[in-house]
Amino acid sequence: MEAFLAATRNYLANLNNCQLVRVILGNPTCDLDSAVCALAHGFLEYKEAEERGDESLAVIPVMNVSRQEFRLRTEVVYYLKRCNVPQDLLTFRNEIELKPLLASGKLELVLVDHHALPADDAELSPAVLEVIDHRPQDSNWPWTNCRLALDTVGSCATLVARNIIQRRPDVAATVASLLKGPILIDTANFSEEAKRATPLDHEMIAKLEEISDGDAQDREKLYQEILQAKTNISELTPADLLIRDLKVVNGVPIPGFPILVKDFLELDGAREALEAFCAARNCQLAVLIGLDLRNDRVTRDIAVYSLGAGQLANKLIEALTASSSPDLQLMEAKRTQQDGGNSLLLLYKQANLQASRKQILPIIQSASA
Repeated sequence: MEAFLAATRNYLANLNNCQLVRVILGNPTCDLDSAVCALAHGFLEYKEAEERGDESLAVIPVMNVSRQEFRLRTEVVYYLKRCNVPQDLLTFRNEIELKPLLASGKLELVLVDHHALPADDAELSPAVLEVIDHRPQDSNWPWTNCRLALDTVGSCATLVARNIIQRRPDVAATVASLLKGPILIDTANFSEEAKRATPLDHEMIAKLEEISDGDAQDREKLYQEILQAKTNISELTPADLLIRDLKVVNGVPIPGFPILVKDFLELDGAREALEAFCAARNCQLAVLIGLDLRNDRVTRDIAVYSLGAGQLANKLIEALTASSSPDLQLMEAKRTQQDGGNSLLLLYKQANLQASRKQILPIIQSASA
């Protein structure tokens, strides 16, 4: 892996000399699944090009955040270090200009762990060669002109592992340990309560354990290590937490927290950070999603924060509370109004523990369209 990453840095320094640049791009949250999938699939593509003797192709996995923001992904930083992946050899989004590569006809894109390009990246779509994702298909992004692997499984790393084991089983030994982490995190360690794991997730984790000399007994220890790193927010401010795992749908920001929203709101300066966060994005509405996986239990909550958003806020609240597919089973826990009623924060406990942000995003997308 280190030799591969060193080669990617060499490609990056000499892009003008490259005939084709194949970028493996994870999603803009750069969570553990996204980061690992970009690295593992990139390594597969690199080894396949090497086997073909194809020296015209530069394969570069890209972490889809800036190098400065990467520190906020505490579990990603921890796990890559644990797997001996040198951070100084990673390539970050602010270190490679994709649009000039597109204009020059050199760019090929492989999207992993997402398939809907944000507005700023939409013009890159003609360069997309392949998509690997575990989300339900977004009808706005059918991807009829490229290789498409969309399978609803617990983790995208499961799909990447399947590809590697099928195409280059000899490569699997190098990335087997790396791929196990996101599968455990995304399935909540195959928790029956979370109900995220599919038969393919079970099959792939077993094969990865066989390849890496691990076993089911090691899972709990590894899962707890990653979870501890993910929930260690001691070095992060409320402002950091708001951008650490951020999705935006139709202009509505949706931060995801590794703690409950209730606990986030109790942090010093949280309300001020939330106001500044919305002001910086010129938005009057945000949906906050909390998740606590500690103590072998899944707990979820969700909040709607509105700065005089009026009709849209009401429409969004109605959509979330009345949704039947999925039924989030929301119970109002707290209602706070400030600034003479102009600022409203509604906090809900979420009883449907299987409904993650992936399932909540389409509700918000439809209500805010």
